[in-house]
Amino acid sequence: MMRIRFTRLFRLSLILLATWTVSIIAVPLAAQSAPAKQVISLNLCTDQLLLALAGPDQIVALSPLARDPLLSDMAHEAQAFRTITPRSEILLQLRPDLVLAAPYEHRLTRQILAGHRIEVMTLGGWTSLEAGKAQIRQLAGRLGQSVRGEQLINRIDEAMARVTPVNTPFSVLEIERRLYAPGTQGLVADLVRQWGLGNHADRLGLAQGGFVTLERVLADRPDVLLVTDSSPTAEDMGTALLRHPALNKAFDGKRRIGIPTRLALCGGPQTPALINHLSQALGLARQSP
Repeated sequence: MMRIRFTRLFRLSLILLATWTVSIIAVPLAAQSAPAKQVISLNLCTDQLLLALAGPDQIVALSPLARDPLLSDMAHEAQAFRTITPRSEILLQLRPDLVLAAPYEHRLTRQILAGHRIEVMTLGGWTSLEAGKAQIRQLAGRLGQSVRGEQLINRIDEAMARVTPVNTPFSVLEIERRLYAPGTQGLVADLVRQWGLGNHADRLGLAQGGFVTLERVLADRPDVLLVTDSSPTAEDMGTALLRHPALNKAFDGKRRIGIPTRLALCGGPQTPALINHLSQALGLARQSP
């Protein structure tokens, strides 16, 4: 139960601070000229990007969530690496030359590291595919792994090339536990826009995200409900609401599409799988000849 609650709060933090992009804290330019050789990730999203882009010898440690298969699409790959509690004393002992973090986490730790001339790169949530590609290139360049960065971007582009946008738009509403609607600023929302679909969050007045009542969803009734949820059962009231009988009756069959949390929580190496999953479920995947 605690893990599911943390997942919800983590995702909400990503959405509320999605306007953050990439920044580097108080590091001399000379230190950034050579590729980072010893890197630590303090965040679930940066864990996955680091695993996808870095060489094994560059990864010193990952966050405690890196091995959770419900949250990370690279949990198996993460098994090969150490995980650490993100405390400044531990980080100072390990002496990495680059630490990856989210902009809303570990503020004091980041300040302490900067004071010890340890580079900290903060990577925010993806607001669009283009913003995500820019982030991939930024990190891959800092790691000296530009080829791997372009390979990941190519996989994303190839997944998008297999999608056929609709001619007649229909509306979709993305919701999470407790009927939280992320709005129109996240990665799923960007895919919805690019594929010619309508985002029902606009009609609900939730472009910036917010909670919607069950009664409002049933009354306004979007054409398709996108439900981000990996819980096999209703573990608390927040997940139970996603399984309300009235919601199940109104959105059955192809009108309700589940999105695994591990695909929707972060942008990164899991994004091609997210594109494939959504486009197939929405009937937009181009058929192979």
